[in-house]
Amino acid sequence: MDERLARFRKTITEYDIDAMLITNPFNCRYLSRFEGTSGVLLISRDEAFLVTDFRYTEQAAIQAKEFTVRRWQDNLYKNLAPIIKEAGWEKLGFEAKHIVFSTYNDMKEKLPAELVPLEDTVEKQRMQKSEEELKALRSGARILDQAYEFILSTIKPGQAEKELALELEIYLLRQGAEERAFQFIVASGERGAMPHGTAADRRMQEGDLVTIDYGAVFDGYATDMTRTLALGKFDEKQKEIYYLVLEAQQEAVRAVRPGMKASDLDAVARDIIDRAGYANYFGHGLGHGIGLETHEQPVLNPRSKTILEPGMTVTIEPGIYIGDWGGVRIEDMVVVTGSGGETLTASPRELSVV
Repeated sequence: MDERLARFRKTITEYDIDAMLITNPFNCRYLSRFEGTSGVLLISRDEAFLVTDFRYTEQAAIQAKEFTVRRWQDNLYKNLAPIIKEAGWEKLGFEAKHIVFSTYNDMKEKLPAELVPLEDTVEKQRMQKSEEELKALRSGARILDQAYEFILSTIKPGQAEKELALELEIYLLRQGAEERAFQFIVASGERGAMPHGTAADRRMQEGDLVTIDYGAVFDGYATDMTRTLALGKFDEKQKEIYYLVLEAQQEAVRAVRPGMKASDLDAVARDIIDRAGYANYFGHGLGHGIGLETHEQPVLNPRSKTILEPGMTVTIEPGIYIGDWGGVRIEDMVVVTGSGGETLTASPRELSVV
């Protein structure tokens, strides 16, 4: 935590502000280890406050040892005002993407400082994972791989997508997951054309391709993996498209390098799919950062200007989705290393037939 605070305080200096108000719960947890659902941080070059309500003051004192804990009641910003006034802070940065307009007006009315809207101050720091964070992600990825073995032993024709999703969630919870990372996608047959086709009542049939996108939270860190499998049999078109997506995905994984533009990595997979004539059927980015949140920076898409650096952990998940036919997506979690990439999820990528 001392190291994280020291790095963040450099940001305060760079933006020429006196202090920063952190309201995003994920950013609060990252900088303080505080896991409560009600609390904000005030951080300056030499002071750090965690302000929370009665329910969390004792928890905050235990978890956020580098912070002075203050209790608030009634209106949060009325309680922040004396801290800011006593410290003599004149310019206060705040997380523009996390503050709605009504809250901004409340802040403007009650806080005795000039409000400076800033974006992605903590999120940029969170992109590069520490060894402690990578340990949690690796551990979670191993459990996702175990869960895929469970899927292969459980899935069958006639089973409803929702039934599989429920059994998978129960399995992950029994393996130590804190919660699912997102609503699982189980999209079979024609429903596979929906990239975010969350599990429905449809009963899977022999000859279906089934896309299963799932993840859970372990030690506070989200995990995410997708596999597409065939129920009983597959035809030539299904095989063609599956192995085209697999080629694009694996070439992108092999291409990961520090110093590479995120947009260039996206292009590795996209060019393969485009050359095969399926450009119009890959409509999303190649992937996204993963950590405390399932979707965080950096993003991998044609517009991303991020330069990949060691410690960044991303998903690589190209897909092809064709209306009235179905879809294929294959996704792994990959850490950027000093010389390439380390793939965290290791489940079989050859087309599984069950």
